[in-house]
Order: sequence, then C-alpha cells, then structure tokens
Amino acid sequence: MIARAHPIALAIFAAILTFGSAVRADDVEVFARVVVDSTALRSGPGSSFRQVGLAVRGDTFPVKRRATSGYWFQIERPDGTLAWVMGEAVYNHELGEGEGRRWRVFAPPPLNDAHVEIAATFGVLGGGGFMAIRPTLLIAPIFGLELTGAVAVSRAGRLMLFGGGGVINVFPDWPVVPYLVIGGGVTVSDPNADTFLLESGSIPMLYGGGGLRFGFRQRLTIRIEARAYAFFEPGRYVAQEEYSGGLSVFF
Repeated sequence: MIARAHPIALAIFAAILTFGSAVRADDVEVFARVVVDSTALRSGPGSSFRQVGLAVRGDTFPVKRRATSGYWFQIERPDGTLAWVMGEAVYNHELGEGEGRRWRVFAPPPLNDAHVEIAATFGVLGGGGFMAIRPTLLIAPIFGLELTGAVAVSRAGRLMLFGGGGVINVFPDWPVVPYLVIGGGVTVSDPNADTFLLESGSIPMLYGGGGLRFGFRQRLTIRIEARAYAFFEPGRYVAQEEYSGGLSVFF
C-alpha cells in the first residue's frame, strides 16, 4: 500500500514543481527599449501601415508577440493600446515581476498622437445646471484651439453659449495633465418673465480658467475644470462661474 503511494506522491510533487515553474515563468516579461533617436509606431507589422505614434530613445514597452514575417514586434503602449515597432530600433530584454510597469491604471492622455479631442462635460454655471460639448483641434501636444457649445438652465432662464479660444496643456506627457483655457464668444439669453439675470438677446462674453485631465489605460480620459465668465451688457457686466466634469475622447 505504502509502496503504491510513492509513485502517486512523486507524481503530485512533480506536478507542483511544474506548476511553480510555469508561474515563475509567467512573472517574467519581455520588454523592448528604443535604442535610436526616434522610431515610428505603426498599426501593423510593416512600414506601409499607418503610423499611430512615435517613440524616442529610452522608451520601454512590453512585447506582446513577434510578427510571423519580418522583424517587427507588437508592443503595448502606456495607455494600453497596441502598436508595432521595427526590431532594428529596439533592444529586447527581460524584467522580473513588478519592474517596468509604472502605469498599470493611469496612463498619459493621448495628446501626443491625437489630432482632435472632444469633451462632454456636465456641472453648474451660476445657480443652474450646465452641459457643454467642446471639440479641440490639437495643433501640438501642448496647445489646441477649442470650440464650445453649451447650455445652462436655471430659475432665471436659459443661456446658450457659443465660443472659442485656446487651450494650453501643461506637462502633456504626464498621466494627470493640467491645462489652461481662455477665449470668448456670444451668449444667447432667454430669461424667465418674472426673474432674470441677463437681458434677452445676444450678449458678448469672455471666459478663462483651467482644469485637470486624468488619463487611464485604453485612452479613457476624465476632465474636471472651473471657468469664470464675464457677460457684457450696455453699462455693466455679469460674472458667473462654471464647475464641471466629464469625459474626453481623442481621434
């Protein structure tokens, strides 16, 4: 009986060793470090595929797999998206568990790769509810031209805001990106009959403020911001503040 148990025990012990080796092997990840001044990241394993980003010397990415033909590696970018890099531009090496994984939840917003950002935000303007759609043309990662279409509803009536201005992105490579905005436009006021803040009609406005973008993997970006508005009527101006938050998508 005992003699028969020995082979079973040995088999179990061998299985445990094999499983442990497999677990330890999974803890090791292959990374590609860029060793040239800059190299294109592409949507597929070849120079004819669309460029989706740019990597510079010292950038390090987890390697997901190698192309079946040609010397190309599929890598994972900090925002969780995948791209392909030419093998001659990188040096592959192994890192143990916990190394080289700085941004597992947070990731820099894709300001370096995108051309357009569209933000949808909700909050308050003055004492009423507020909603805005803000597309931004990204001239560079640090600067963009923003348009605003918004509506605010309160007991005093309804405001529709249309404007445009500039956006300055401070530290665009960080996972949390501060930004500043300034601009102007026109507000269409539709006050209630018994109580109103602004006269009926079109009113010039100026605004300024700033906020924070919080970048996450898979290109998810959350914005929070505050803006101060000045609405100009003949002989006076009215000041109000916006506090809002929402989501951004990039193209």
